[in-house]
Amino acid sequence: MAKKKVSDTRVVLTSTVVSVFDVSLNALVAIITGSTVMLSQALQGLSDMMTGIVLFVGVKRSRRGPDTQFQFGYGREVFFWALIAGIIMFGGTGLASVYFGYQQFTRPEPVDNVWLAFIVLAFSFCTNAYAFSLSLRRLRQNGGTAGWIRRLRRSSLIETKSTFVLDSLGTTATGIGIIALLLFALTGDSRLDGAGGMAIGATMMCAAMLLILDIRGLIVGRGAGQATSQKIIDVAEGVTDVHSVLDLRTMYLGSDRLLVILEVHLKDGLDTDTIEELIDTIKRTVTDAVPSVHSIQVEVETPDDELSDV
Repeated sequence: MAKKKVSDTRVVLTSTVVSVFDVSLNALVAIITGSTVMLSQALQGLSDMMTGIVLFVGVKRSRRGPDTQFQFGYGREVFFWALIAGIIMFGGTGLASVYFGYQQFTRPEPVDNVWLAFIVLAFSFCTNAYAFSLSLRRLRQNGGTAGWIRRLRRSSLIETKSTFVLDSLGTTATGIGIIALLLFALTGDSRLDGAGGMAIGATMMCAAMLLILDIRGLIVGRGAGQATSQKIIDVAEGVTDVHSVLDLRTMYLGSDRLLVILEVHLKDGLDTDTIEELIDTIKRTVTDAVPSVHSIQVEVETPDDELSDV
């Protein structure tokens, strides 16, 4: 029995709910224990929560249909909201965690009730790992046969990639926090608590920069990867009476929504009605083979070398 597909809304909502628990528990424990690691965990959860809300808004707004002003729809709006989420991650929480961690490292304050912090960190690790698994499943179900690294790098599912980064970051940050507090428990050196806070903040900032750079490409107008482009060409050239594909242009119109412009060279001797039917067949065949194709235009062209012979 096939597994039920994971939707973008489910991924974003799960990440947001997990973040609400993280903020509430970690902030409370940070007050009780005085741990900078727990404060950084709370800030990381706050970043996740704010980012999840921003992405949820972006996903909803990007689903609006086309109108006279935005004739390809609003799919690319999700890239803008994902960029805002990346900025929040970097400046709003990453820098703050580094700052508070530095303060604890240079002017150590006592940390109490470490056992309580361990319990909350263990719970946070489990919840973040579950949210991470959903993001991973959605990336896999839309990745085709591409390798793992290529799938993550080339995917246009920016809202899923954002939550993937956040949830993997949440899991990693929890692991860093456990190690830092474990070292503190063994040595009694409060500076290790501050070092853990700085490490969590630096990790958030690095992850945010990677996300922002990826979003930049999609905003500028990144197209499909080589494997997807070649599949489109192969499918189009497999249609009867198509001689070859002369040119292919692609661009993502939103999360997993691809614009395709094909220039095809058809066999000679076809009448107008046959050409019109053939164009419709090419469109239908390509969209069936590559579900991410959201809009496709097919233009009939003659190669330059044949034009020069006329």
